[in-house]
Amino acid sequence: MNTLLVFDFETTGTDPVRDRPVQFACVRTDPDLGIVGQPTTLHCQPAPDHLPDPAACLLNGVTPGFCREVGLPELQFVDAVQRKLATPGTISFGYNSIAFDDEITRFMLWRNLMDPYAREWKNGCGRWDLLPLVRATYALRPDTLEWPRDEHGEVSFELARMTAANGLLHESAHDALSDVYATLALARRIRELQPRLYAHCFSMLDKNLALGEMEAAPNAPFIHVGRGSAPTAGVRIMLPVARHPLNHNEVIAWDLSKDPRQLLDIDAETLRRRLWPAIGTRPEEVEPMPLAGIAANQSPAVFRNLSVLSRERAAELGIDVGAALANVPVMLGVLGTLDLARLLQAAFDRPGPECDPEQALYAGFVGNADRRMLDTLRTMDPANLASVEPDFGDPRLGALFLRYKARHYPQALSRREQDKWEEYRFGKLITGDCGSRTVSAVREAVADCRRQLAAGDAPADPAAHEILDEVLAYTNALAAEIDPYDTAAPAPAREEDAAAVPPPAPPPGPAPAPVPVQPDFFGGADTRVPAPRRRATARRR
Repeated sequence: MNTLLVFDFETTGTDPVRDRPVQFACVRTDPDLGIVGQPTTLHCQPAPDHLPDPAACLLNGVTPGFCREVGLPELQFVDAVQRKLATPGTISFGYNSIAFDDEITRFMLWRNLMDPYAREWKNGCGRWDLLPLVRATYALRPDTLEWPRDEHGEVSFELARMTAANGLLHESAHDALSDVYATLALARRIRELQPRLYAHCFSMLDKNLALGEMEAAPNAPFIHVGRGSAPTAGVRIMLPVARHPLNHNEVIAWDLSKDPRQLLDIDAETLRRRLWPAIGTRPEEVEPMPLAGIAANQSPAVFRNLSVLSRERAAELGIDVGAALANVPVMLGVLGTLDLARLLQAAFDRPGPECDPEQALYAGFVGNADRRMLDTLRTMDPANLASVEPDFGDPRLGALFLRYKARHYPQALSRREQDKWEEYRFGKLITGDCGSRTVSAVREAVADCRRQLAAGDAPADPAAHEILDEVLAYTNALAAEIDPYDTAAPAPAREEDAAAVPPPAPPPGPAPAPVPVQPDFFGGADTRVPAPRRRATARRR
């Protein structure tokens, strides 16, 4: 029998690719959402090559110093989390977990030489997400719950607001275990009031069932509830037009509220630009392309039965169902004159920028021989790691292995490897290689947080300043270890929590550089790998 595992991470920031977990909590339930067993809360000790976002520390109250005192070493933390998530028959879910917490999990397993995907499908396991159900409930059955508004007057799906508006217990938002119980309470409420909607959305954790909803019959439209725009509550009537050229778990579908004939005179470059506008492009400069990739293995809220959207609700949302359905034959005519598969192949075949191997999880699956080697290395006596020289076929894995040794078994590093590790840390935390968070960025963020606390109408909580002091002290201690010549920007003064003091002039002559070493998997240009084609999604609570 399956059990459900409601889980949540608190992290060092909002980027699941670069940030790290600091706290994990979970509670196991039966299929009826009744708790079985005891809840679990774990903290993870900080890594020597990573810095937290001070804003995240203020939000969750977890500092590097606290984690160093009470947390598990990262390898023990990862093993403990993996045991919970990978228990046979486990269906894990959280609130926005597929977009964020599952990504945190995947990258955590990846950099620790573990299979990042097996726990999602092996031994009867699976994954789900409550947030698509909540969005579908608002879109299709709005009378079920009270819907809070944000400061702009828009409906907010933030967990803390949802629980407060509906009288559900949520003692401490952004404490992992409190968020777990709040997620469970919200799931129970929807299951009680909308059992059929709950059952349907829960069944979408099976990717084959999700594909069946989207491709029930040739040229058959379906409803998808996603993030979408506020006026339509994310509801779109879609027509499947192709499978994703690179990911066969993803269906490419057309938003039938838009005229399909705009595809007739489009080329691959224009399609690419409209699908992925350049950073900094203003919305009015590029009209979004009404094509969407919907991943069947991400528990999408999809419905082949169009009647789930009532006429009354469609009118409230301004959705013209008749006009959408009238575009079906128009799209079929377009598909008859256009080689859409070739156009999509050209549009999606875009090389990504080079990135660090730890960020390159989606650059390809690890081969079977390399996977066996990684499993062997993880179970090897640490005393033997110094002498092993694995011959990986995947160019990413050499870097992962060397950093794995450096973080967890530094005694296994040779002198040359120690030099490379320190050069890597300098590049990451001082100069900001591959977009990493630097010492200077943390110092500036601490100063900015202090200014915001001082500018508030109410007196600032002394605990908030203590958290910032701890983050800054940790950052400065790590900087002193990595950058003894203090080439990073100094910490702004705290006087009156007002403005930052400009940094002192540097000493005469050029700043000392780290000792050069032969470039390789620790950041050399010859070891960069293509970035993932897929974009990870930042956390939205």
